[in-house]
Amino acid sequence: MRTILNSRGALFVALALSSGIALSGCSNPSSSDHPTVVVSYSVLGDVVSQLVGGAADVRVIIPNGVDPHEFEPSAKNVEAINNATLIVVNGANLEEHLIRIFEQASQSGVPLFEMVDHLTTRSHTVDGTETIDPHLWLDPMAIYQAIPDLAGELGARLNIDLASRASQVQQDLADLNSDVAAIISSIRNCTLITGHDEMGYFAARYGCTVIGAIIPGLSTSAEATAGQIANLKQLASAAGVGAIFVDAGASAQVAGQLAQELDVELVVLSTHMLESGDHYREFILRISNLIATALN
Repeated sequence: MRTILNSRGALFVALALSSGIALSGCSNPSSSDHPTVVVSYSVLGDVVSQLVGGAADVRVIIPNGVDPHEFEPSAKNVEAINNATLIVVNGANLEEHLIRIFEQASQSGVPLFEMVDHLTTRSHTVDGTETIDPHLWLDPMAIYQAIPDLAGELGARLNIDLASRASQVQQDLADLNSDVAAIISSIRNCTLITGHDEMGYFAARYGCTVIGAIIPGLSTSAEATAGQIANLKQLASAAGVGAIFVDAGASAQVAGQLAQELDVELVVLSTHMLESGDHYREFILRISNLIATALN
């Protein structure tokens, strides 16, 4: 078994909401000379930065490399959220421990933009319960779909015209989509087992099949039973899976053991973070190339 690793920040931030900073007690965001757009996670933060340029500061709340499903905010995070000119979030329960804070900020008058409300989402069913798959950023064309509304909201809040920037960002995303399609088309059998069920948008866009996940759910807060892992091993063996792909939150021990028993590669994909110095394009291309290398 060969293991392919990408660098990642593994430190989770220990935090407290009990500091007493009230959402209603912060200053009016419109009073700032230079507006701040608060974004929940780094990948989406890069897209927002491409749209606004230098017209606003873009502050990412969830540190790059920290699992969005597990992150809990600090008092300073709460203060930043409440002082924002606009909050841009993923939605669909990705930012599990930030939902109440976003809702309270919105109720106090801070504008809130949820990406899932502005694109065609995928659904996911576990044990008969259907939920929205939040991992939309792994499909460039899902982001593409939301760009006009996102640019419109940003432009309105910042009092600038972002139509030209939006057009360029969409063109860049369309070009990226074509590049990824070419990479993945080289794979004869694009069958995936992932850490948790995070690759659904990517697989649907590029013709791959996800047959299972080590954590059988959309959030890394879930856990797999021994029976589920045994069943996953049978599925992988029958499908001729060539690698196991994992990211933050999945048990490295379980993933490594499964890969060893199947005699396939264990590939670590940074699906929830930007590598140092990367932008969205490099982020998606790195994932695509790692998948193609492992399965070809």
